[in-house]
Amino acid sequence: MDYPKNTPGVGLVNGKFVDENPVAGTPGSLIPASWGNAVTQEIVGAISAAGMAPAEDQTNQLTLAIKQLAKLDPLQRFPVQVYRKNLLINGNFDVWQRGPSNRGPTIGGYIADRFRCDWDGAGINISRQNFALGQTEVPDEPQFFLRWQQVTAGAGSTTHTISQAIESVRTLADKAATVTFWAKADTTRQVTVSFGQYFGVGGSAYASGTIGTFQFKSSWAKYSATFQVPSVAGKSVGTAGGDYLRLTFELPLNVMQTIDLAHVQLEEGPVSTPFEFRTPADELILCQRYFEKTFNQDVPPGDSTGSIAGSLISTVKVGQSSFSSQPLAQWSFKVEKRATPSISLYRPIPNGTLGQWRSGSDEISSANARPYTVSTRGVWVDNFDVALVPQSYYIHATADAEL
Repeated sequence: MDYPKNTPGVGLVNGKFVDENPVAGTPGSLIPASWGNAVTQEIVGAISAAGMAPAEDQTNQLTLAIKQLAKLDPLQRFPVQVYRKNLLINGNFDVWQRGPSNRGPTIGGYIADRFRCDWDGAGINISRQNFALGQTEVPDEPQFFLRWQQVTAGAGSTTHTISQAIESVRTLADKAATVTFWAKADTTRQVTVSFGQYFGVGGSAYASGTIGTFQFKSSWAKYSATFQVPSVAGKSVGTAGGDYLRLTFELPLNVMQTIDLAHVQLEEGPVSTPFEFRTPADELILCQRYFEKTFNQDVPPGDSTGSIAGSLISTVKVGQSSFSSQPLAQWSFKVEKRATPSISLYRPIPNGTLGQWRSGSDEISSANARPYTVSTRGVWVDNFDVALVPQSYYIHATADAEL
């Protein structure tokens, strides 16, 4: 709304209404019916949107309506354009628990937390890249972006995707949704963004659709598209869980290319809003529901890290025997996992047997390290009832509950 500046004869002074001045002989401003009705309708619309009935004799309804519309849902189904609107986790690519690059050009999987990269063929390098301080191409000073670099064109590939599975197929069901992201490429590249609804093992058939096809350019640009997520009415979810809504970037096949992504956001509603920043601590906690490690955050999981920092520790004392003379430690997860995770074990020192306890003197390895009684809240790690000499022992671990 604005003042009726372009309506003839309204009599605005300096762009505003004025009263009649009989002494000076100047007339007062007129209020056109169309303008008065539009102002009233805009206020009535806000009051009605807040679930209230407009009342002539109540002068605080607009204030109450604004408070109601801005209020957070007590069930934490947050309305559009408020905190935690981004349904994607790690959309700013701040968390890389598995390390800042893939381990090999022929191995797909999770690299940046919650984003899965898949391909068939060779010559793919996925890496964390740094924005320069003070750059102005992508707003709000992001620190990192994801780079997909194909260094071998190959032939016959059918899959080159970057995707994230959002827990629960009920997510955004039968609602309008908007995806927004920043991207660039080595040259003009056509990238398709799609969605899929997976109902779990034993559930309804997988449903998918195209959100949009975008032409990535050689400089950073913002892209956005709104789409309708199908209803799940009449569908069934598998009894084992694991259902999800997936967002997928489908990249060109069989060409040497570089694709960069940043600021990826999926939100409810038909409007693209500014990217939502969460604190590093909050983002890490959200990621750890799906993957956690004993290693320091800057250390990729592996058998040759050369550090016991953060590892599980157990001491076998002199005089113990049988079960009591094996290493045994409990790992209580920082964040309860989405489902019972798979556990991988790693030696903490570059010497000795892979995936086994290693003594503090770096002279003795166990032979039968194992996780047992794994739950969503933690795991015990022992040595399968094999006696070891008195020492302090160390072992690293990861817990993976990804979709």
